Amino acid sequence: MKEDQLREDQRREALARKELEAHAEETLPPPVQRAEEPPVQRAEEPPVQREPAPQRDEPRYAEPRAEQPKIDPKTLLESDGLVMIETDRSKAPAYTPVQEERQPLGRPRRERPKPPPQEDVLEQVETRK
Repeated sequence: MKEDQLREDQRREALARKELEAHAEETLPPPVQRAEEPPVQRAEEPPVQREPAPQRDEPRYAEPRAEQPKIDPKTLLESDGLVMIETDRSKAPAYTPVQEERQPLGRPRRERPKPPPQEDVLEQVETRK
């Protein structure tokens, strides 16, 4: 199930990428072919007056953005022949994980014999001076 969903997502991304590239190619102006002509000297133009740069306190967009129209998902799905089904979580049965007995894998562990207890007193011996 997850593989199918992953493949579907990848397919959608590839289609979107192709559509975006095709749209980008349509919007690009045709390449300019330069013929070897002598440079044209233009008459001096009056200096262009530029608007002052907006201050940081001013909003970047002067016009308020139009609100997106509200879309009812049920009517949108019904127009495509689909039906929306919502699950009420209070009515859904609680999930209880099933405890299965784990089967040990591989060969069993080798149990080593325990060393006999020491009865002597341990003493610390200095090896370097």
